[in-house]
Amino acid sequence: MIIIQTQPIVKGDIIMAKWVDYKVIKKDVRIEDLLKRYNLLDQLTQRGDNFVGKCPIHKGTNPTQFHVSITKNNFNCFGDCHGGGNVIDFVAKMEGIEIRKAGMLIQDWFDIKAKRPSGEKEDSESVPVTKESVEEPPKKISAVLVKEKKQKNEPLKFALKSLDQEYPYLNERGLEKETIEYFEIGYCTKGMMKDRIAIPIHNSNGELLAYTGRWIGDPPDEETGKYKLPAGFLKSLEVYNLHRAKKEIGERGLIIVEGYFGCMNVWQAGFKNVVALQGSFLSEEQAELIVEAVGADGKVFLMFDEDEAGWKCRVDALDLLSKKVFVRTVELGKEGTQPDKLSKEEITTLLG
Repeated sequence: MIIIQTQPIVKGDIIMAKWVDYKVIKKDVRIEDLLKRYNLLDQLTQRGDNFVGKCPIHKGTNPTQFHVSITKNNFNCFGDCHGGGNVIDFVAKMEGIEIRKAGMLIQDWFDIKAKRPSGEKEDSESVPVTKESVEEPPKKISAVLVKEKKQKNEPLKFALKSLDQEYPYLNERGLEKETIEYFEIGYCTKGMMKDRIAIPIHNSNGELLAYTGRWIGDPPDEETGKYKLPAGFLKSLEVYNLHRAKKEIGERGLIIVEGYFGCMNVWQAGFKNVVALQGSFLSEEQAELIVEAVGADGKVFLMFDEDEAGWKCRVDALDLLSKKVFVRTVELGKEGTQPDKLSKEEITTLLG
């Protein structure tokens, strides 16, 4: 597609050009409408609220590496593009143009009349282009980022004693003695974690914060959850096993799985640089901890479950991490596959 654009007129230090209302574009333009415009919708497969297919940006051949989230109104490529973005990013990548020009193009396509409202200050999201301005619109500082973080998990003042590390369930999960002792897990016979496998959770500094209890097998009723955490504990603030794994990162990067037992199984296969999100969700706080651990030139490997929750988590994680560190996704293959069910040989093949 050829885009013809007249040369802007320079007046002082302001380039008299079109206004681009990024806020309105991201709010009103749906990514599925762009897919239709590019005749891509019929080439993708719908999975719940997502569309999956070959990446149209780098012309990929993998039928599952390009994901579009209708609810989040964004896209991600798990292949050579190594990232994703919003509707403006999508057009910019498809056309091979800068962000501002992509915004102008979308405004023309969807007849969005963007102009600077009277009385609006320069820090508006509708901005003119100056010689000094960057191609991205100025981002307002989020109140969430500037306010003091009040949420914190306080360290425990005790540790559970006499956990049974030879309980049959642990062997049934394929865990070896070294792994059980390393992660300090065991069957609890009394207290809050009674009749559960107690798993200690530490912060990134190695301080013991809490125990989560895994019910043996399937819970007997809906009220008995598979996992039990102390009231008030916020798992979204912590990355499981990060205090150990960050010492093993080096040039190998950090492997991220969803669950505790997946983390243990990957570790047992010889990959000590593995952590878990404690579920199929990556919070902003967890993302900050991960980026801090691997560094600006670090690498992250997403090894999530091959199910609906895992696919969604993969998209969200890419959205949070790919602009800060190198991210690679590890596809496990068959739908329903989980890291805790893989053999050592399978894990080694996937992670190399």
